[in-house]
Amino acid sequence: MQASKPERQSVRRARGSLTEHAIVETAFAIAAESSIEELSIPLVAKSLDVGVTSIYWHVRNKSELLDAMTDRALRRSRLPRFAESDDWRESLKAHARGVRRTFLSDPVLTDLILIRGALSPLARRLGEQETQKAIANMIDSGLDEQTAHDTYSAVSELVRGSILLARLAQKHNAVPQTESADEGGFTSAPVPPDDRAFELLLTSVLASVAP
Repeated sequence: MQASKPERQSVRRARGSLTEHAIVETAFAIAAESSIEELSIPLVAKSLDVGVTSIYWHVRNKSELLDAMTDRALRRSRLPRFAESDDWRESLKAHARGVRRTFLSDPVLTDLILIRGALSPLARRLGEQETQKAIANMIDSGLDEQTAHDTYSAVSELVRGSILLARLAQKHNAVPQTESADEGGFTSAPVPPDDRAFELLLTSVLASVAP
C-alpha cells in the first residue's frame, strides 16, 4: 500500500510561528504531489504564505532542506533492520524484501535516497550499520570476507535496481488526461512492481554462493 500523501495547505501564519518542522512537512506535501526535482524554496514559502527570506532563517538552501526531509523520512519509514540468524540466506532475503517493500510504498523516500543520491549523515550511518550487520552474519556462517561483501553488494544492487525501475516506470506512466471542461493536467497510474522477476533473481544470486 502506498504511503499516504501529506495534506498540502496554504494558511497564513502568525508572525514568529514558522518552524523547521512546518517547512519540512510542507516540502513533503509538495514533493508528494510532484517530485523533489520540482520542489523549491519559493514553492515552500508560497505554500506557507511567508516570504522566501523567512524560510532561509531555518534552512540555508534546498540541499539542506532535502537532508532534513531525508532524516525525517527515514525515521518515519521504519526501514527493516537486518536480523541475524543461522541461515544467512533467509536473513538476507527477508531483509531485501523488506527494504524493497518499504521503498516501493513511499515514492518520496525513493526520490530522496535512491534517486537524489546524496545521503545525509543519518542515512549514511544507518546504511553502514545494516551493511556491517549483514556481512558479519555471512562471515559467521562460513563465507570469506570478500564473498560476503560481493554477495551483499549484488543483492543491494538488485534491490536498488528493482525499486528504481518501478519508480521510473511510475513517473513515465504519467500521461496528459483528456481535456475536459472541469479537469485537466496529468495522472500517474500505478505500475505494479515485477515481484516474480525480483524473486527469481534474488533466489538465483543467493543460490550461487557457497556455502
